[in-house]
Amino acid sequence: MTGRPAATAQAIQAGRPAATRLALDQIGYAVRALWRTRMVLIFTFAMPIVWLVVIGIVAGNETVDAVSGVRVMQFATPVAVAMGTFFATFPTLATSLSEAREGGVLKRLRGTPLPAWAYLVGQIGAALIFALASLAVTLTVAVVAYGVEVRAETAPALLVTLLVGLASFSALGLAVATVSATAAMAQAIAIGASIVLAFISGMFVIGGELPDWLSRVASAFPLKPYTDALKAQFDPFEDGFGWDLGALAIIAGWGVAGTLVAAWAFRRQPGAVRTREPGAARTVPTGRGNAGDSSPPRTVRRPSASRLVFDQARAANRATWRDPGSLLFVVIPVGLYALLLTMQGNVVLPGGMPFATFFAASMITWGAGTAVFMNLPEAVARARDRGGLKRLRGTPLSASQYLVGVTAAGLALTFLIAVLVAATGYVFFGLRIPAAGLALGALVILIGTLTLAACGFLLAALVPNARAVGAVGLMFLFVLSFASDVFIGGGGPDWLGTFGSLFPLKHLQNALADAWDPGGPVLDWVHYAVLLAWAAGAAALAVRFFRWEPRRG
Repeated sequence: MTGRPAATAQAIQAGRPAATRLALDQIGYAVRALWRTRMVLIFTFAMPIVWLVVIGIVAGNETVDAVSGVRVMQFATPVAVAMGTFFATFPTLATSLSEAREGGVLKRLRGTPLPAWAYLVGQIGAALIFALASLAVTLTVAVVAYGVEVRAETAPALLVTLLVGLASFSALGLAVATVSATAAMAQAIAIGASIVLAFISGMFVIGGELPDWLSRVASAFPLKPYTDALKAQFDPFEDGFGWDLGALAIIAGWGVAGTLVAAWAFRRQPGAVRTREPGAARTVPTGRGNAGDSSPPRTVRRPSASRLVFDQARAANRATWRDPGSLLFVVIPVGLYALLLTMQGNVVLPGGMPFATFFAASMITWGAGTAVFMNLPEAVARARDRGGLKRLRGTPLSASQYLVGVTAAGLALTFLIAVLVAATGYVFFGLRIPAAGLALGALVILIGTLTLAACGFLLAALVPNARAVGAVGLMFLFVLSFASDVFIGGGGPDWLGTFGSLFPLKHLQNALADAWDPGGPVLDWVHYAVLLAWAAGAAALAVRFFRWEPRRG
């Protein structure tokens, strides 16, 4: 009697795939999932390549040493390598694992043949594959397009540094995923920490040095030692074989700490969902009042159009403040403004404008772009994908009132960013705005934000789904910022400025900087004409192509 169950168990065990096979299959599934995540593709591949190309345009690729033939891009390439490998592991793992944990995927693994460790191997393996692919693509572009050379004598040290760095960043991503209460919080922490670490580690600094105290702070975290070690291993003027044991110790120490935190917190379950107690059932109205209730029936009036728009704007504003990932992109300008002014000081630019004024206009422009060109169309597209826009037909809220409401919320957020940036500049960095410039600047922000919102609606009309809208919007915003005096400040070649002048971002930045000129507001009608032309054209095309129902298939 006991032989048959034992034989059945043995047969089931024999038919179960091997754990290694399950892990390999899981790597394949995770790679395909990441490949479909456009945000991962942008941070892992597009951002380092775009950064490399922009540096090549701005700084050129001149020969540094005529004897050896070393060129400028030899020193920019390791930063792009560090950028791609870092973003492929730390924020990617933190976001993907926290989403799986919150969605109950990790909990459901208990009922499958897939061990938990095999699932983790799949996620980590996929991130490592993306990191290595980013490394290969970046090096290929650098070698083929810019003549960069990988030094043979430092190749072993380079390989070890890359492996230790990837392992450490992966462990830290696991740690963030396991300690975060929600996936949105994990995404905000991971992306926010990544951007802050990248800036204080000198990744995005073009010409200029970090303050000593900030450099010392950054050196205590793993990204700066990782980047500095790669720089030394690519530098042909450095002696030795490129081994930096101190940097490896810091990177490995953070990896060990991340592993311990992840192991301690991995068994936690997703946050419990509140449910009603059995005895706390709601009372369902019967449709009839009490026998003794002689109150006359009330007539509920239809809300006014202004009330509907106001309520929609308030709802959109609440949704933004409750989403740490969306909010992060619009509060970063204040931090970047303070960081760059701390590094550069309020120097006077060649045109006579203080850097505090010029960069305030740049960061407000970036904030407006993230608020209404990236986050706003993504939210609208998400509502469309979920059928929310289609259901508006059965509500008192019209489509036009919905669009006006969400645009008003984005406009309010942009003005909040402007106030925070201006207040930071006034209190800490000597920013002074003429009284007339305040009114003109408010008008510029209003026109520019509405223009970018119209472009955002056009983006939502042309791009098929919400996830793609956010990724494409970020990519356009990132690329155009380098050509629009947002990140570079007119330091590029003439043709780059000409290219940027074709788009509204540069005209918003320039018009706002002119309005806030401490010598008195400057009014250039070309900026306003270009902004209004883009607003009218984008709005007309958005009306023509926008879909209110989710795309089938």
